[in-house]
Amino acid sequence: MRRSCHRAPLLAALASLALMPPAHSPAQTNSKPAPDMLRAYLQHIAMEQLDARKQRIAAIRTPAQLEQRKTEVRSQLLAMMGGLPAARTPLNLRKTGVLPRDGYRVEKVIYESLPNFYVTANLYIPETGKPPYPAILHPTGHSLSAKARAFYQNISLGLVKNGFVVLTYDPTGQGERRIFYDRDLGDSKVGGTTVEHEMVGIQSLLGGESIARYMVWDAMRGIDLLQSLPYVNGKRIGVAGCSGGGTLTAYVAALDPRVEAAAPACYITDWEDQLLGTGPQDAEQQFPDQLKNGLNHADLVEAFSPKPYLIASTTEDFFPIAGSRKAFAESKRIYEMLGAADRISTFVAPGGHGVPPSQREAIEKWMSHWLKDAPALSPEPSFQTEYEENLLCTPSGQLATSLGGETPSTLNIRRLSQRTPPRPRLGAAKDVEDLRTRLQNEIVLLTRYEPSKNPLNIHSLAETDRDGYRLTTLTYETGPGRLIPALLAEPAPERSRKKTILYLDERGKSAAAAKEGDVEQLARLGYTVLALDPSGIGETASHWDGYSQTWFGQGKVTWLALMVGKTMAGLRIDDILRGIDLLQEKRLLFDGKCAAFARGYLGADLLQAAVLDSRISAVGVDGGLLSFAAIARTPIHRRVFDEVIPGVLGKYDLPGLAAAIAPRPLWLANLRSPLGMPVPLREARAEYDYAVSAYAAAGKPDLFTLGLRREDEEIAAAFPALR
Repeated sequence: MRRSCHRAPLLAALASLALMPPAHSPAQTNSKPAPDMLRAYLQHIAMEQLDARKQRIAAIRTPAQLEQRKTEVRSQLLAMMGGLPAARTPLNLRKTGVLPRDGYRVEKVIYESLPNFYVTANLYIPETGKPPYPAILHPTGHSLSAKARAFYQNISLGLVKNGFVVLTYDPTGQGERRIFYDRDLGDSKVGGTTVEHEMVGIQSLLGGESIARYMVWDAMRGIDLLQSLPYVNGKRIGVAGCSGGGTLTAYVAALDPRVEAAAPACYITDWEDQLLGTGPQDAEQQFPDQLKNGLNHADLVEAFSPKPYLIASTTEDFFPIAGSRKAFAESKRIYEMLGAADRISTFVAPGGHGVPPSQREAIEKWMSHWLKDAPALSPEPSFQTEYEENLLCTPSGQLATSLGGETPSTLNIRRLSQRTPPRPRLGAAKDVEDLRTRLQNEIVLLTRYEPSKNPLNIHSLAETDRDGYRLTTLTYETGPGRLIPALLAEPAPERSRKKTILYLDERGKSAAAAKEGDVEQLARLGYTVLALDPSGIGETASHWDGYSQTWFGQGKVTWLALMVGKTMAGLRIDDILRGIDLLQEKRLLFDGKCAAFARGYLGADLLQAAVLDSRISAVGVDGGLLSFAAIARTPIHRRVFDEVIPGVLGKYDLPGLAAAIAPRPLWLANLRSPLGMPVPLREARAEYDYAVSAYAAAGKPDLFTLGLRREDEEIAAAFPALR
């Protein structure tokens, strides 16, 4: 068969989008990937983006410039969350119990932040002093018992003893509001509170949203509740919380003009320090494009200026104290520019993550000064925490088994599953070409795909002769600082060479090249195979502080990619297409083309790459994801985060990509659900009927195969394009 070095034409879509060359980390000093190479590559981009932000902030010299920046920050924050619900529906406040105590009472209440979306809360109300009282909204951090945990009770009790009405509540996924509660387990199906947030958060990303939109709305409706109470001074409301509650404190203070004083604890830091430590945290605590758009923690503080802001920190927190000091120093200059230097302060307590008594007293002092015009009680009055059970608002201790109602998951499924991509009628081959052109533009835009243009810098590391073929271990460079490890299997010279195949395996190239595995089978049959570890797979996988992507949840390096304006899909598309460049440079393509095969969820990346590059002559996927829509309509998913593309719903989906590959041969087998379970063939066929119509329109109905592959069936026999 004739070989060719003809390069496929560059996509007009790339030129029309005028993509800027990406920032890169320094090139590798050797030919093997450094440990956590992908993290280092993305961190370098992040640091450049943070440096650019510093320059922008340093240029703010007037109140008018600051007001423009504050407006920009609020707009970006809301956009990254996906906006907030448009209407304030009735709160339908109900009281389920009261605990009379010395000098105060605790009312157990439930309100609806959205229709049938219940929020379980405790109202701490002073019995001394003269109403109307100033009030504090107290969102709690991540905890199974949330508002009832003694750690958080202490904050509410200290404030009510100082004469504040305090509304503390269970953030969604916590306390009495577990999202995926299982009656038989008596616990969540998916694990802890952060995993509950991740489950909904990853699903939300598909719609260009964040779980933060629900959490911030709960808090804002909590302020509505406080303002509705006759014994509350609705013009003197503060917000204070620790950890995840500190996150919500910072968001609400930046977005809700009714807040008059803020005191987030163990949250405010600087991403420069955070990324060098424990990195991204829970699903609501960072957003796609956040660093690319120049948003740091200090922006949340400065958006509140010149209102009173206390940054509370601890010396040994995983939200680094060095970053907290940077955020304070930057924000202090802004407050000084406004003549409000006395309205920003910081308090640092010794110890780890949390609110020790000294920090709690600092918050009480701050709120008393600014909302009561009076000093706080010192020392803090003594109090007794409650048994957790006494603070429950529902008979069973869970909304799921008492009131039922909506959850972020049910709300997401109802809304997001309705966002379907356009499916224009495919009556002729020209219609398929038009579809492909549209999807090429959408893929480039949504995956943030930027083709690397530097030399491949191919390095052969080792060669091994095996039975019937030679295996070469090598690396190539997709961008300065990003090395992709690969295995090249070439049939022995005496064998007749067949097609060339680019091979991807979600388990890593080493699993694919194992004895009697697909790569060995193909090489012995005369196929040339390039198996590679695209970003985040095999040798390029990240283990941030021993953390790899959890069974249900998220990966830190995937979040970092999103924050700097990239996606794992976009990076992997580049890795795949640069792999084809390598085959071309080595003159291993046949007629300028190669087939491509993916095992597992990497099939989604391969389908997108194949739509972009016609050098991929045939595509096979075994065990791929059914569709993005399946994630949107399924409550629980596993290990899909890398494949999630922000805002993809309503733009395109995998069946549409399959249609756009026509008339090239396409074989899909053993498609899997978002939980990784086999999808019955009848369901898969219903999902891919649009691809069937595309191949019929292109006049090649027989070149699309949707079926099954037996466990012991050799790949060459199963993949029709290889026969």
